[in-house]
Amino acid sequence: KLFFLFLIPAILWSATDIFFRSGLFMQHKLLLVEVVLFFAVWMIIQYRYFMQSFYKSDVARKPFAHIILVAFIGLAALDYIPRGINITADNIYVDYGPWVVVIAGIILAITSKEIYNLIRKLKVSDNAEERNQIIYLFVGLGCLAIFGLITFQSSAKGYPIGHIGNFLNALILTYAIVAYRLLDIRVVFRRAIVNLVLYGSGIGIVLLVFWLIYRFIGFELSTASFLITIALGIPAVLLWVHQLGAPWRKKMEEAFIGERYHYRRQLSQFITTVQNVSNMEQFGSDFVSLLSQSISCHRACLLLPQVEDGDFVARFTYPPVENNPISALKLRADNPIVTWLKRERVLLPERNINIYPEFKSIWQEEREKIQLAAVQVFVPLIHMEELVGVLAISERRDEKPYTVEDFDLLNSIGAQVAAGMEKEYIYEQLREQDSEIAFINRLATIVTSSVNIETIFEGFVQELRNVVHFDWITIALVDEKELYFLALSSTISSPWQAEQRIPLEGTATELVCRERKSLYEADLAQYRRFWTGENYLQQGIRSVVYLPLTIKDESIGSLVVASRHPDAFTAKQIRLLGQVALQIATPIENSQLYARAEQRARIDELTGLFNRRHFEERLKEEISRHSRYGNVFSIFLLDLDNFKTYNDIYGHPSGDILLTQTGKIIRSSVRDADQAFRYGGDEFIVILPQTTMDDAWVVADRVRRGIAEEMEKREIAVTCSVGLASYPSDGVISGELVTVADTALYFAKRTGGNRVYLSSKILSEPQDDSGIYARRNGLSAIYALVSTVEAKDPYTYGHSRKVNTYAVALAETIGLSPEEVSRVSTAALLHDIGKIGVPDKVLNKKGKLNREDWEAIKSHPKLGATIVGNVPNLVPCVSSILHHHERWDGSGYPEGLKGEEISIEARILAIADSFEAMSSARPYRPALCGEKVLKELHGGAGSQFDPELVEVFIDLIKAGFPERREQAKTHPVSR
Repeated sequence: KLFFLFLIPAILWSATDIFFRSGLFMQHKLLLVEVVLFFAVWMIIQYRYFMQSFYKSDVARKPFAHIILVAFIGLAALDYIPRGINITADNIYVDYGPWVVVIAGIILAITSKEIYNLIRKLKVSDNAEERNQIIYLFVGLGCLAIFGLITFQSSAKGYPIGHIGNFLNALILTYAIVAYRLLDIRVVFRRAIVNLVLYGSGIGIVLLVFWLIYRFIGFELSTASFLITIALGIPAVLLWVHQLGAPWRKKMEEAFIGERYHYRRQLSQFITTVQNVSNMEQFGSDFVSLLSQSISCHRACLLLPQVEDGDFVARFTYPPVENNPISALKLRADNPIVTWLKRERVLLPERNINIYPEFKSIWQEEREKIQLAAVQVFVPLIHMEELVGVLAISERRDEKPYTVEDFDLLNSIGAQVAAGMEKEYIYEQLREQDSEIAFINRLATIVTSSVNIETIFEGFVQELRNVVHFDWITIALVDEKELYFLALSSTISSPWQAEQRIPLEGTATELVCRERKSLYEADLAQYRRFWTGENYLQQGIRSVVYLPLTIKDESIGSLVVASRHPDAFTAKQIRLLGQVALQIATPIENSQLYARAEQRARIDELTGLFNRRHFEERLKEEISRHSRYGNVFSIFLLDLDNFKTYNDIYGHPSGDILLTQTGKIIRSSVRDADQAFRYGGDEFIVILPQTTMDDAWVVADRVRRGIAEEMEKREIAVTCSVGLASYPSDGVISGELVTVADTALYFAKRTGGNRVYLSSKILSEPQDDSGIYARRNGLSAIYALVSTVEAKDPYTYGHSRKVNTYAVALAETIGLSPEEVSRVSTAALLHDIGKIGVPDKVLNKKGKLNREDWEAIKSHPKLGATIVGNVPNLVPCVSSILHHHERWDGSGYPEGLKGEEISIEARILAIADSFEAMSSARPYRPALCGEKVLKELHGGAGSQFDPELVEVFIDLIKAGFPERREQAKTHPVSR
């Protein structure tokens, strides 16, 4: 634009000077002199702005130099420039006057300043193309100055010598711009047509008006009339160009460019509003799409640097389809193309890659991808002298070569969007970092939620799959020369299983633990580095990532992530997985330390079996589990016969060896599901889950025979006796089961040893003390019945025991005798035994009960009384069980008793049962708060409950029962 603004006055200056030196318009020579000088001053001013464009970006925003042109017009109007003209037969002599010298001096001063700035630019510029342009500018300026000075010599006043310099300057500058700035001749042509039409029509209209006024009004042609015409004509022409310029240029661009014009307009609007783009995804996709359609390319992509390694990978592509070959484009950080773009900061045509020697070192894989994508040009996106992105442009859709105008567009657009793109890219990275930190924190929370990694591993895997897609994952720990799979999850066939061990040597885990760096095998079908690769490949696994689990410069194993697809993991994903491995390494090590400590706490060091402490824990767990599901299990207690004698004769070291051997025999004789323990001294005990008494006897006898055979081989006079007990027939509490097994063991020893004794045989043996076992058997029957009810109704699990606690406390508080308290305790445990005859669907119903349901529920007291009445030891409890749903006002069931007609035990049970029921969750409602429960009890006093007993019970609860049971006082009440 500045170059054309210089050419216009240059051409006009030459044209008017030729007219001045010719024999035409002799009577208007003074006017022609003023016109020639006007265009000369205008040309020099525009040339000054053109020189500024080489080192300034905001040229002509404040056109102060045009004040000189205005001053010249004023001096010319006052006849100070020129002062006069003398026409002779041989020549024309002009008296320019002193003001010309003043204006020339001012112009020389500002021009000298621009020349000085250009010289400085020439010295500091490292761009060869830019230096050549400045040199051409100096050459053109020299031609203009030399020939201009010659014009003012006396010997050449009659000849237009200066215009030769003007012509040479124009040619030199035109060549420099076209050859070195790649100015498209089609752009020149379009803009020339637009400017010629606009300015030509404007000047034509001004001249037409001037001629009409001269023709019909009449006035003398003089300097004043000329200056008035110029003063009025220039604003008129500028106004004309301003009003018609935009629509005329639009029409011309649409005519020459076609539909690409609309895309370029949208692209221009996008760039002006780039600060309003909300995210990188929108920015990248919109930018690549608009740019691609603006230059009508077949495909394009925007490559952005990765944080991990600085490689440039295709992030946004056009068209956005899966099989677009340009989407696979990748430029490594050390690629010669990247190096060249960083250094030169100009676009790189594909033909230069094949010509310049520095591109010979491009990797063949990258070169093939470039050729497959048919990339024609790489465009650098530079901001703050940093390469923030690369545009890769393929061939045009019409298969024509790109024009210079297209390249100019790519250069200018790249420079304009680089800053905005880098800002969005940085924001995106910050958001990703925040997201990664939150994600890793969530994983860390999952991993640290339990010391048992195996139990939380699936939750960890599911969370990880939200970010990285994989098909197989494991935590592999190094255990001396073995690799131990601590936890494993897979959606496909797995080459190994959790808790399996394989040799460590020759595995990838061995390498990553030694190097403490991640390792990625992108495609096992192409290359397998370790012997484990074949195992992976057989299960369909193609790519594997190994991440070291490192703690304080020591690797404990690896996190292994695999996929069925080749090249399944990106560098970004591998970096994230590395951070995950680093984060979970410490919790995994802590879990292993805890597991080892717990193992030591549960293991008897001498025999290698579990110890007594662990037995007591496991027995309670088995009782709870089998009670919940209504199953049976058995235990057997084993004691070595004659071990004390052997120990006394051969000493404790020999005794320890014998105990160790016994532990091995027991471990090898029981099933995998069974659990063996050293109970103490020479006693061992085994839990056999879901095993009947008969099946347990088979296992116990196998152990007995194994010990006897081994001792016989060693010629050691040691055997073993075994006592068996079964849940729930022999007891429903841990202490009782062990007591029964111990009693059976005692009878096995008493009858000669080296035998297995069943608890059921104890009852068939004639006993001198017939009542020894009566109480124990009675309790066993009670607890067996309770377990039966609770197994049937899971919502009231533990209900009978809690009612027992409250009822006994109330009975003791009102001063009942020990025998009565015992009766209350037994009745409380069995009060709901009749529910065994109530259908499950009624017991577990969440909605409102209908009439038939209520009838079924109301039948349970009678059924319970009938069941209990058949057990002689439990007959005293029948009345309490039958009447515990009777009400004080006589509206209860099953017999409608009222007041003191109801036994004291039944009244106590009614209060304890209601209190516990309201305090616990039911299928049809949640648990009530303590205050509301007490309020309900108080409200039922005198109608549902014995009022005196209610007051005592409420005081008992308020006193802190059961936590502060000793604070409760005795309150005797009427029977």
